Formats: sequence, C-alpha cells, structure tokens
Amino acid sequence: MRTLLLEIGTEELPASFVTRALEAMPDIARELLAAARLPHDVMQALGTPRRLALLVTQVADRQEDLADEIVGPPRSVALDAEGKPTRAGEGFARKQGVDPSELRVVTTDKGEYVAVSRHVQGRPAVEVLPEVLAALCTRVPFQKSMRWGEGELAFGRPIHWLVALHGAEEVPFDLSGIRAGRETRGHRFLAPEPFELSSADEYVERLRRAHVIADADERRRMMEEQLARAAEDLGGELVPDPFLVGECASLVEEPHVVPGRFDESFLDLPEGVIVSVMRDHQRYFAVRAPGGDLLPRYLNVANTANDPETIARGNDRVLRARLADARFFVDEDRKKTLAERVPGLDDVVFQAKLGSIGDKVRRIEGIAGSLLEGEQSRDARRAAHLCKADLITLIVGEFPELQGEMGRFYALEQGEKPAVADALRDHYKPKGAGDEAPDQVVGAALAVADRADTLVGCFGIGLVPTGSADPFALRRAALGIVRIALEGPIDVDLGALLGEAWARYGEGSALAARDAVVGQLDEFFRARLRAFYGERLSGDLVEACLAAWSGGSVRDLDARIGAVSRFRELPEYESLAVAFKRAFNIAKDAPAGEPDPALFADAAEKTLAEAFGALEPTVEAAVGRGAYEHALSAIARDLRQPIDRFFDEVFVMVEDDAVRDNRLRLLGSIARTLTGIAHFHLLST
Repeated sequence: MRTLLLEIGTEELPASFVTRALEAMPDIARELLAAARLPHDVMQALGTPRRLALLVTQVADRQEDLADEIVGPPRSVALDAEGKPTRAGEGFARKQGVDPSELRVVTTDKGEYVAVSRHVQGRPAVEVLPEVLAALCTRVPFQKSMRWGEGELAFGRPIHWLVALHGAEEVPFDLSGIRAGRETRGHRFLAPEPFELSSADEYVERLRRAHVIADADERRRMMEEQLARAAEDLGGELVPDPFLVGECASLVEEPHVVPGRFDESFLDLPEGVIVSVMRDHQRYFAVRAPGGDLLPRYLNVANTANDPETIARGNDRVLRARLADARFFVDEDRKKTLAERVPGLDDVVFQAKLGSIGDKVRRIEGIAGSLLEGEQSRDARRAAHLCKADLITLIVGEFPELQGEMGRFYALEQGEKPAVADALRDHYKPKGAGDEAPDQVVGAALAVADRADTLVGCFGIGLVPTGSADPFALRRAALGIVRIALEGPIDVDLGALLGEAWARYGEGSALAARDAVVGQLDEFFRARLRAFYGERLSGDLVEACLAAWSGGSVRDLDARIGAVSRFRELPEYESLAVAFKRAFNIAKDAPAGEPDPALFADAAEKTLAEAFGALEPTVEAAVGRGAYEHALSAIARDLRQPIDRFFDEVFVMVEDDAVRDNRLRLLGSIARTLTGIAHFHLLST
C-alpha cells in the first residue's frame, strides 16, 4: 500500500473556486476509488490558487477481487420443464460471459430464479488509477468553468501541469493534451523553476521548500499568526474578519503580511465605510487601538514580500484614492436628509406586481406600528418611513453591504432619536445563522414588519420557493422572524402578523385571497419551525407540539416544546404516554357531550372521572396563561394512578350503548384537554 498523489496545476483560481473544489474532491475520490475496488485510508485535499491536490494514504497496490452472485430471470422463464436453458436462459448466460450449464437455481423472497456466480480478479492499481484520476479531474465542481485552446475539457481555469504518483510510481494519463507525470512547480516568483518529485510522500515538504504551503489550514494559521504579530507591532489589534481570513488564505501560496497606512483625516468617515473600502475593494485588514477606534493603519496579505516597501507604497496610493471616493460620496449624501430621499423610493421597483420600494415602506410603516404601542409605535413608524432611504445614497450604491449602517449614521447626524436610528441598522438583522437578532424593541418590530411584507407579497403572487430556488430569500426571512420572536425583545403572533401584512396591500392588490395566503404561509412557517427545532430536538416532540399550536405566538410554541420535553424526563412519563395514546385512539369517535356521572358503573371509572373533574380547571387555567409545565406537573401528579387503574380494570367497548358512550365521552374529555397542550398520541414511547 502506498500514498497516492494527484496535483492539478492551473492558472490562478479565485478563492471561492479553491474552497469549493477542496470541499468536493475527497467525496468524489472516495466514490471513484470504491467503484474501482481500491481500498485506502486517510484522504487530504490540498490547494492554493495555482494548484488543487489530493493525497490519499495506504492506497492498495491492486484491486480487490470481485466475487458476487448475479440473479437473472425467474426459473420458469430461464429453464424448461426438463431443467434445460431456454433462449432467455442462454441469453442471460451469454450476457454474463458464462456457459449456460453454469446456471443454477436460487430461492429468493420472490420465488425461484436462475443465477450465476462471477469472479473477477483484481488488476494492478497502476492499470486502474489512470481512469480514476482522469475522471476525478473532470468532476471537480466550479461556479463557472471555462474552455481553452482546442480542447473540450471545462475547468475553473486552464490546466498547465498534472502530477500523478502512486508511491514512487507514475500514474500515466492524458487530460486535454497534458500528460501526467512527476514534475511540479513551486512559487511563481520565489521558486519558479519546475522540479520532479521522487514520491508522493514528499509532496508537502518539497513544496514548502519551494515557498508553497499546500495545506490551506496550515496556510491560514500561519497567516493569522503573522497578522496578529503585525497588528501588535503597529500598537493595535486586528479587527476580526473570518470571511477575509478565508478569502486571503486562498489567494496566496505563501502568506506575507505587509503593513500600510492612510491619512488620519479619513478617520472622520464612518468606521464601517473605512473597513468596507479596505475589505471589499482591496482585501486589507483593519487595525484598531486596543479597545478603541480604528488606527490609520492596515495589513495586506501578499503572495510575496521581496520588496515590501514598494508593495506598501502602491497599496497606500490605491487605498487613498478609494477613501477619497468614499469621502466624496458621503459628503454628497449629506446634502439631502433621509426624509428628503424617501419620495425617491417610488422610482425604485421592489417587484413588478408588488410596486415600488416606496410602496413597501408605506406598508411596513403600518405593520411595524401595529406591533407596538404608544411612543414605541410612533418610533417604529418613523423608523419604517426612513428605513430604505439610504438605498439611494451614493455610498450604499458603491458599498451595498453598508445598507442600514449608513442609514443609522445619517439619521443620527440629522437629529433622529437613537431608537429610530438604531432600528435602521437593526432591521436587517439577523442576516444569517451567525448573526444576532435585534436587541431593541423598535428595531425588532421593524425587522419583523419588513420580512412579513416580503413573505406575504411573494406568496400572494405565487413566488413560492421551490427546491433550492429562493430568489427572494423567503426561507431566511421566515427563520429571521422566528429567531427575533425567540431571541429578541418582542414576541410575534404569526397569524395576526400575516393577516395585518396582507391587509396593508389592500383589497385591490394583485395578491390572492387572504385566507389562502395566510394558510400557505402558516404551513411554510411550520416547515421552518420543524427545521429550527429539529436540529436539537426529536421530530416527534416538535410535531406533537406543532399539532396543538394555533399558529399564533411563537413563544407559546416554544413554551409547549420546552414543557413537553421536560415532561418526557419524568418517571411518570412512560405510563402516562401509553395511557394518553389509548385514550386518544379509543375516543376518536366519541359521541358529543359530557359524560353523565349517573352512568358510571365501575369504581375505577368513577375515580378517574372525579380526579379529572378536580384537575380539569387547574389544567385549563394553566394552559390559558401558557404555563404548560405547571399543567403537566399537575397531570403527572393527579392523573397517573386513576388512568392506569381505569385501563387495567375497565373494558370500554361494552355492549351497553349508554355505558360505552359515557366511557367514550369521559376519555374524549381527557383527550381534548390534553391535546390543548400537545398531541401526545404523536409522541414515541
């Protein structure tokens, strides 16, 4: 067994191409090696902008032998009455490459069939691997691929060399006119001469000596250490930016950190603008004073540092021009207030059938205001009125990622209340799984209103997500509302919210009928809630609580789920759950009405009826105020023994119609009360 190496040398690949390819290559290789019957051990994807590589340890020297049984047609079709092969049997044998006399009868679940045994001796790995590695090269995924020259191969960027070694032995194959061998290349500038590898095992170390850190994780760690030291040398600390770290690690083969500076006068720009200019345009890291403001310094990760002073001068010059442009945009934007920009939103289309951004703003003013009361409601309406105005500023046009941030900055400059200004920024939260929900009431209400308007509008005109297609990010919008309700300062009544959002479009809008839209969105939200809770809780628990939930308060659903989850941990749970299921199943077709105490003939049913009669007001009161844990504690305390005794001693389906129906009514009353908390019959036991 030996180490297998495949290296695909290319022109510089974009960072996102490298990341996606390295994620996909091991899975593709496992599939191909398994199909080729070549056992292996650890698989490691390596890559830089100029190469994608795969190292696989302990790859067998030859294929495993194949011994299997192939089942063919039924015996009645393949053999005649005397047991001789028919034409169908002969055809099956011929297809499998065996003599018809080798057919034998096997018994399966479906009856008797003919079968043949096949044994294929494994070939040497060097004969099998060329096809495996060539297939692997053609299956590496990219967001966009290109063709070059006269070849038909599509790849992320043109391929310049291929290395394929099994231990010290070359694995020869051709790809788009390039012959795989053992010659690789080092760093484009620091070690440009090609060199040969004597074996696959020396790949990482030989590249390291040629100024190429092939392991992306190692390269990232090295870069982060250099950045931290460089920031400390400048008297500051690095502004954390996981995206930029990942991006820069995939843009270099050997990281070199080059510090630079910009004029202090630019520090009067909003911090977000400075960081965005450096991050999104130049891929520079910002540096701040420990626990304080930004410093007029930055860090650039370069692929070479042969002449760091020249690199820094060029970087400084480019950054100065970018910051000057940003200052011009901000100064021009200040000539009009956000309120003065709002009418211009009528000229910006939100969606052809749903009107302009201005129309959307007017709708969410009403929705946001309806979620709060008093001064907070007025603040929410004001924030909604201004929340999209920064979309038509010059700075947001240049840096879309600053939407909301610049709205807050301009709002504070123009004398808006801090709660209103903060809401302009916070209504975009949470932007993703790692982002926090808004922590202020006005911002949370505005975030919910904005998302609700989009969801109702899109569903109302049939723009429903299908499969992976979700151009309006409606799944993320729904999950955002759920997270705000559970993590933010306000609860959300989904039914009321969606109804209010539909009403803001008006009767004459292009939307479908209210009940249809709200009903469809109710199912959509339930699917999001199943996914949200399903990551940490059992599916039957979530389903049981969703079935009892009215589709109103999100926190009410959360309280049910928490209470039932803790209820399942009680020692009484198992027997109660079985009893609850029996009660529900037996009483599904119970006649209407309440049980008649005069018809109770058995002591056990009288005891159960008395216990439930005393318990029912307590449970209903607790359920009414959302105290589900209190209700379940009372049920576990007062109902376990009576209901267990009832099912042990009482036969429900007696011949006497009156007695039977009375017992069914009793169980029906219990089942209805319990399903007000959760549908316990859906829980596993």
